[in-house]
Amino acid sequence: MNNRTPAGIVAGIDGSAHAEAAAEWAAREAGRRDCALHLVHAVNTGTVTLSPRTSAKVTDLILLDAEGLLDTALGKLRAAHPELRVTGDVVPRDAAEAVLTAAEHAELAVVGTRGHGGFASLLLGSVSLRVSAHARCPVVVVRGVTEPGGPVLVAVRDERDEATLRFACAAAARRGLPVEALHTWSPAVADVSHMAPMIDELGEEARLHEQLVHRTCDPVREDYPEVTVDVRQLTGSTAATLVEESKQASLLVVSRHQPAPHFGLRLGTAVHAVLHHAHCPVAVVPV
Repeated sequence: MNNRTPAGIVAGIDGSAHAEAAAEWAAREAGRRDCALHLVHAVNTGTVTLSPRTSAKVTDLILLDAEGLLDTALGKLRAAHPELRVTGDVVPRDAAEAVLTAAEHAELAVVGTRGHGGFASLLLGSVSLRVSAHARCPVVVVRGVTEPGGPVLVAVRDERDEATLRFACAAAARRGLPVEALHTWSPAVADVSHMAPMIDELGEEARLHEQLVHRTCDPVREDYPEVTVDVRQLTGSTAATLVEESKQASLLVVSRHQPAPHFGLRLGTAVHAVLHHAHCPVAVVPV
């Protein structure tokens, strides 16, 4: 079994409704990009503690069942997207590691919010979190309901987010949608309503933020003249604002600023929040 793919899109499946929705989203995206789609179905065969002979038989049955699930998923996608090249593998290892390995050289990895494992009450599964935190390529977590005509929303903090904005513009161009670049910040001055002299300082701070956003957005606008990019500044919580704005978006794009270590997650509070609560699919772009 080859669990590496040199290019295209990788999607993790496990037979759950969330994974099926993710695979369908990935298939549509592969069609837009004119690239291949590779499905990864990971199964854990290392927990069988029976006799060696019985254990081998049980492992074979587990893998056979997994192959059947993969074949069913491949059949559905090929029937729905006959022009698409779809491949797949059953990988006997941890699900997150299987997707991460397959996506090492991929354009994009796609996962659902959660699979069969864990608790049904969880908003986001551990596999989705780990893939989002560690993947070398952008990751889309398919959640919520896509607004067909909604804009592509992208969080822009500073110049480091230029690559994330480019990802958003490319996604919008493929869909014929506009981009809304959202920059949120909290005033450094305190209690402005009771300290009139600070009003000027607040205005100056707003102008500095506007300059920062334009330094980031203007070069990208020039490279995507076919995409309308509206820049909006809002004060307040980044996480709460992005979650609220995602109600009308087709896709929410955020940056993963810090490289994640082998152990633990470093997604940042805002990214963590939108992965759990956004109303549309979320793309996490490593920068």
